[in-house]
Amino acid sequence: MKSKLYAIIIMVSLIIPATMFGGESSAILGTEDFFAGALPPPGLHYINYLAYYSADEVMDGDGDKIPIDFEATAVAEVARGIYVSDITVLGANLGWHVVVPLVYRKVEIKDVPPSMAVDESRASIGDIYFSPFLLGWHSKLLHCVVGLDIIAPTGQYNEDYAVNIGSNHWTFEPAVAISLIDPSGFSASVKLMYDIHTENDDTKLKTGQQFHCDYNVGMKIVDGLRVGACGYYLKGVQADQIDGTTDPGSEEQVFALGPSAMYSFSPSLHLVGKAQFEMEAENRPEGTFAWLKLICSF
Repeated sequence: MKSKLYAIIIMVSLIIPATMFGGESSAILGTEDFFAGALPPPGLHYINYLAYYSADEVMDGDGDKIPIDFEATAVAEVARGIYVSDITVLGANLGWHVVVPLVYRKVEIKDVPPSMAVDESRASIGDIYFSPFLLGWHSKLLHCVVGLDIIAPTGQYNEDYAVNIGSNHWTFEPAVAISLIDPSGFSASVKLMYDIHTENDDTKLKTGQQFHCDYNVGMKIVDGLRVGACGYYLKGVQADQIDGTTDPGSEEQVFALGPSAMYSFSPSLHLVGKAQFEMEAENRPEGTFAWLKLICSF
């Protein structure tokens, strides 16, 4: 039993990162909310995300808490630039975006044998997202965006560290987002993503393919103010591979739910605040995300 527990502790440095902007998975969960499927009009747009994540529990593959003294924190300042052109393809506007995260992460694991204890923090640029295309369609009620994100291994990485900002591998993420925006004030959005990872050349670990989605439902309360509920869901659909050998039962899972609110100062300036509380986690931490998001159009 002890040897199994110690093996799990060693693996903690691999299963904590996906929620925290780095490590073996580069997926940033929970970024999208109101109007996720509505590509903005032609022009230049900027979104600034400020995110805080905290967890003091890490779950095994059965969803049970691993009995260690664990604490993880991450703070991220994320800049996203979007350009939408006047070019149309199949009736959709063509656009592009780039996402640049700056990340601080800290992990502590205590009350374990000294060789397995962790008390590390790192700060650096994270893995950069860019999209070769975004296609946005619009109708009276429904809006849809289809795109492909490529996540480059630009973040700090060292295989000897327990805490890393970067993943040290490429990820290819096709995505589709749909929004229903009703004149009555009701709105609902979902963004569906599928992550295909390459191998980490240093550790020979290849994270299994993953499905994840962000969602939000909301209602206009008064002019300029919308409130709602938001969250995300992640499900590993393939086990990880280590040096070509499948690691059974290594798939991750997590579900999150929480409140969201958006205030529109003008048609070109919006502020979103939200909190997301994780549950049903497997092979990863279970914690809380808090976000502030500023959306500007020029």
